[in-house]
Amino acid sequence: MGRSSDFGTSYTKLTLQPGVTTVIDNFYICPTNKRKVVLVSSSLSDRDQSLFLSTDEGATFQKQLIPFSVETLIFHPKEEDKVLAYSKESTLYVSSDLGKKWTLLRERVTKDHVFWAVSGVDTAPRRGGFRYVTCQIHNCSDKTLTALFPGRIDHSSLTVQDDYIFFKATATNRTKYYVSYRRNEFVLMKLPKYALPQDLQIISTDESQVFVAVQEWHQTDTYNLYQSDTRGVHYSLVLEDVQGSGQVFTTFLVLLSQVRGVKGVFLANQKTNGKVVTLITYNKGRDWDRLRPPSTDMNGKPTNCEPPDCHLHLHLRWADNPYVSGTVHTKDTAPGLIMGAGNLGSQLVEYKEEMYITSDCGHTWRQVFEEEHHVLYLDHGAVDPSRPAPYAALPLQGDRCIMGQQRSFRKRKPTSWCVKGKSFTSALEARVCRCRESDFLCDYGFERSPSSGSDANKCFANFWFNPLSPPDDCVLGQTYTSSLGASVSQLCHMGGFSGQDEPVSPTAPVSQPRGLGWLEVRGVTRRLASWSLPQGDVLTTKYQVDLGDGFKAVYVNLTSTEEPIRHRYESPGVYRVSVRAENVAGHDEAVLFVQVNSPLQALHLEVLPVVGLNQEVNLTAVLLPLNPNLTVFYWWIGHSLQPLLSLENSVTTRFADTGDVRVTVQAACGNSVLQDSKVVRVLDQFQVVPLRFSMDLDVHNPNTPEWREDVGLVVTRLLSKETSVPEELLVTVVKPGLPTVADLNVLLPPPGPARKRNLTSDKRLMAIQQVLKAQKISFLLRGGVRILVAMRDTDTGEKLGGGGGYWAVAVLVVIGLFAVGVFILYKFKRKRPGRTVYAQMHNEKEQEMTSPVSHSQGVQSVIQ
Repeated sequence: MGRSSDFGTSYTKLTLQPGVTTVIDNFYICPTNKRKVVLVSSSLSDRDQSLFLSTDEGATFQKQLIPFSVETLIFHPKEEDKVLAYSKESTLYVSSDLGKKWTLLRERVTKDHVFWAVSGVDTAPRRGGFRYVTCQIHNCSDKTLTALFPGRIDHSSLTVQDDYIFFKATATNRTKYYVSYRRNEFVLMKLPKYALPQDLQIISTDESQVFVAVQEWHQTDTYNLYQSDTRGVHYSLVLEDVQGSGQVFTTFLVLLSQVRGVKGVFLANQKTNGKVVTLITYNKGRDWDRLRPPSTDMNGKPTNCEPPDCHLHLHLRWADNPYVSGTVHTKDTAPGLIMGAGNLGSQLVEYKEEMYITSDCGHTWRQVFEEEHHVLYLDHGAVDPSRPAPYAALPLQGDRCIMGQQRSFRKRKPTSWCVKGKSFTSALEARVCRCRESDFLCDYGFERSPSSGSDANKCFANFWFNPLSPPDDCVLGQTYTSSLGASVSQLCHMGGFSGQDEPVSPTAPVSQPRGLGWLEVRGVTRRLASWSLPQGDVLTTKYQVDLGDGFKAVYVNLTSTEEPIRHRYESPGVYRVSVRAENVAGHDEAVLFVQVNSPLQALHLEVLPVVGLNQEVNLTAVLLPLNPNLTVFYWWIGHSLQPLLSLENSVTTRFADTGDVRVTVQAACGNSVLQDSKVVRVLDQFQVVPLRFSMDLDVHNPNTPEWREDVGLVVTRLLSKETSVPEELLVTVVKPGLPTVADLNVLLPPPGPARKRNLTSDKRLMAIQQVLKAQKISFLLRGGVRILVAMRDTDTGEKLGGGGGYWAVAVLVVIGLFAVGVFILYKFKRKRPGRTVYAQMHNEKEQEMTSPVSHSQGVQSVIQ
């Protein structure tokens, strides 16, 4: 190892131990005092690992033996002599004197999930659970551990970043993410309702706002980007389909790069229809644009690359060589300077790695090399691309305000050959700008319109979000803030600007109780196995135990067989457990069949909300997890106390009386019991209109009962608004599976005069058909995708439900037949006068039953 004291002009070889070969594994520089350096070494002659400590920038070193192997060192962000050491044995040590003395803090610690407390934010909580723990470094024992979150958290999920703490917890097959802002209580991070994340990565926590990448349920190699409010609780979409880089060091990396030195600037690689393009944002994701290509290459020849067909694209992945930094190079001390490898064209090409550079934060680019180079930052922020390359810095072009502020930086002139000092600061000042349309961000539950017209800057509510409904925790009489779609950045000032509507603060009304149910909690017991030997010598007997799942053991020299064997089975099923006792006198064997059940996690009853009288109805219980042949289902229909029993998760039944009937299903598996119930409305007559949706809806259909219910509610609400038909007379039922289709049930109004009732029913049906044919019913799904609702073509045309199916048509047919008969008799009488003819017409009114929807097909076996 060499040391330079003249900015790299000359180097002197370090001799740490004369006559001894010393291998330097790593070195660390104190971030608050650059004069303090720690070298981690492993000597060939020393059994233990050593540290070499320096307080004079490496001029002299002091050797310090340590009784553990260092994996990584973590300096305190403010106190220069405090160091944490994570060992290769997963133990955590702390030193308060720059590594001279070490104290064991904890064992079995997770790597990369140890953090120093943030001053002014972290405090010593007085009480808490015992999962996410904090402690004082000089008194860290089981008795002094404290926690803020009482439940269990997933392994390796704890992250502390600035004012925020994040972790995830998985239960009932769904992963939930929690956040704590400024060390307050943990609350659930609210992503869009049907994001259903598989993975979540924290990208940035700058400017009191969280920037996250989420891999949603339907994504395999892409992520969606979201930004939060100040507390990190509510999240809104900013960019879809950001490419991932695959597995690197067991972590799936998102191809997103934050430009250091200028806040709010990000580069992202978006994958659309198999093509990868590079995008840049200057306002933290609100607006994205492609990189402007240079007009000439490094040799001065025209590139013939003109937008919109051709742009610059950069590789944002990690380099293959672990000793080389990423392929996009930025630094805090060099604001606006970006260097990366990529190509010109309509998309990013994997094997092309031409080097491009910009000094105005991505507004203009130029080529500097034809292949990728290893970039080093020297001179406190200047870039050295391994060989001289003259280039000139250009002034910032375009909009001067970024994220509500105008920031000024100073840069060295291209003609100056001076060296930046250690205390050189690039940033000069930051002035607040007046708020404009571009400073408004869409709130939670809203997305920006994809149109480029007058609605380009407006935020529209998603189909599952009702902005006027009060929050779940809002009590009667309490006021709450109802967003109208957008909120302004905290960095700009309004200055009389009123480009967006102000949020309203209504009073919480009386809300309808929903989701009421009994909660039953049962303990989970371990499987214990023990055996007895009434006759025979225990000490001289050998016992061969086979637990049926591959676990086998032999026990000898036992003094007692009453101590049970504790064993946990990994999967449910029936296992053959055997024990064979054998000695010189003979042998004996005992066999036991053990039934192992996994605890039930979720149960959902699916049934049509509206059915016809005496109509065959399918009742389906969607269970998680599936325990075939091990779960018993109990079905209660109406007020009957005698249930129906079945081993299948589906039964069929009929309802003989009209009215509201409660259907309840209970699933029992071992000592785990779950229950769900629904109310079914049984009607004699109602009308059914089949519906279909745009094909884009199938791509975003997670096939969960809750999603289908929300889509049905938004269709009902839109139809009621357009036709003035009361919502209580419309019920939209979305069917399981693909393609996504639905049935609109049009109910009859309360009893009244017969003629008026029939006329009103016809007008309602006609109004619904007119708005559907006129394509007036549509809703925003996500990412600007608008879904159109239309009538679905069927073989039998319009269907009528209930026991009196086609009742109106049948009456018209009877009247028509009667008129034809009268006309025939009249003609007959005119041809044969004097003869009286009596005709009797027999009319039989047909009753047609609407076929129920089969819920046994296409039902996803997992409740999301």
